[in-house]
Amino acid sequence: MSTLPICGEPATVRIELYTAYSLDACAYTCPAHTTHATALIARAGLDAHPVGLAPDVARPCGYVHVYATGTLAEPADQGHPRWCDRTDCQRRGEHRSRARHVNTNRPETFIVDVALVQALHPAAEPMVNLTSVEGSAAASLVLSIGQARVLRYRLAHLLGMAKAGPNGGRWV
Repeated sequence: MSTLPICGEPATVRIELYTAYSLDACAYTCPAHTTHATALIARAGLDAHPVGLAPDVARPCGYVHVYATGTLAEPADQGHPRWCDRTDCQRRGEHRSRARHVNTNRPETFIVDVALVQALHPAAEPMVNLTSVEGSAAASLVLSIGQARVLRYRLAHLLGMAKAGPNGGRWV
């Protein structure tokens, strides 16, 4: 990324840089350097997706923001798994991903979140944490990656047996 053009003019384009399925960085360019920067990024083995820049964002041409959770992160940040949110790991005693809310877009009895967790010990393996909240009561279930994988297949099978499918907001 050190070879991107840097003219310092106000950027009008944000180029999203992806590796595999991960948004790893954003590069900002002026109109004169967008094509050249996109070609350089592609030659570096990254997928480049130019998008417009929000009017309230001010960046100079050549500015690159690397996401700490991406594959382009600095080696000093490698004490965390790629998926770690890097927030207060030492106090919590574990690495934790951003919680993903299980949202059905309908009112539900329980609020359910799912996240990856991993103890700080170097030999610890990642686990899947399901947290359920109802009112002021909360419960958590921690599964190994293997258990979570099997659960995924079991749920798909059960949903298939139930012939689950949207039908005007109802299950058929």
